[in-house]
Amino acid sequence: MPQSTIFSILMILLAKRKVSRDYLAERFSVSKRTVSRYLTTLADAGIPIESIPGVNGGVCIADDFTLDKTVLSDAESVRIRDALKKTSASYGDKVNAAIIEKLDCLDKSKEADSFAIKQDDLYIDCDYNQSEKLKPRIRLLSQAIEQCRVCEIKYTDARGSVSFRRIEPHTLVFKNGAWYIYALCDLRGDFRLFKLLRISDIRLTSQSFIRRTGSLTEKLELEYYNEVYTDIEFEFFPTVTESVVDWLGEGAVSERGTKLVASAEVPLNSSLYKRLLSYGSSVKVLAPAEIQDRLKEEAKLMLDKYGD
Repeated sequence: MPQSTIFSILMILLAKRKVSRDYLAERFSVSKRTVSRYLTTLADAGIPIESIPGVNGGVCIADDFTLDKTVLSDAESVRIRDALKKTSASYGDKVNAAIIEKLDCLDKSKEADSFAIKQDDLYIDCDYNQSEKLKPRIRLLSQAIEQCRVCEIKYTDARGSVSFRRIEPHTLVFKNGAWYIYALCDLRGDFRLFKLLRISDIRLTSQSFIRRTGSLTEKLELEYYNEVYTDIEFEFFPTVTESVVDWLGEGAVSERGTKLVASAEVPLNSSLYKRLLSYGSSVKVLAPAEIQDRLKEEAKLMLDKYGD
């Protein structure tokens, strides 16, 4: 699209300050005459384009011109850039790189550059194996969202039930370390969140759909508030302190005499029991009795497996 190319030329001029028409023509696979026409469009829009004659000449933007970048603060720009870099492998295309290039052009001041270096202080740890496995699905779903095309999927829910569904994909969601697709499900007649790891087969159909108004935020909040929570209290050995603090936060940990105790409100689900069992004998649950009983049952089943 010419509009996209013209905007990209503006970003290049802001970043490099001076380039040749030959460079721009090669970069965008157009003629030098077309490049000149795009530069005229920018000039007509009020961008101070200057031509420098000679062997080392080219086109540039006046030194005193800056594009207003107050829409994003430096911190916001760095956060967006970092997230784009860490998720680019999942999409498997060049869109993230193009966005990053445009952000870099906006952050061209020395102060912003020195701040941008600090983005390496933020590291998003995504499961590489999961990302590689899901890449084809993410790429196909991104295409379906962009083109508003219906998908057919084979889905296994949390209870192990397998179903075949036709969905209208609206939004890719990365939540709590997992990828989801927010889509209108024809089986339920409503918007649903489908975990990508549970989609075993997916096909892009030729049928198109009209985007509808959904409420992703409400859906996410509904799932959060529908979970059952309970107050837990347990003693633990110093050897697992770091893990407990990472899980519940420093405010949940206290000392009672010579013992370390953690108290917090947590979701009462299978993940809770898996975490507590992973600590082995380093943790002793003090309350509630419901969790104590469940852990005793699990411990007994494990003992029976290894018994004579």
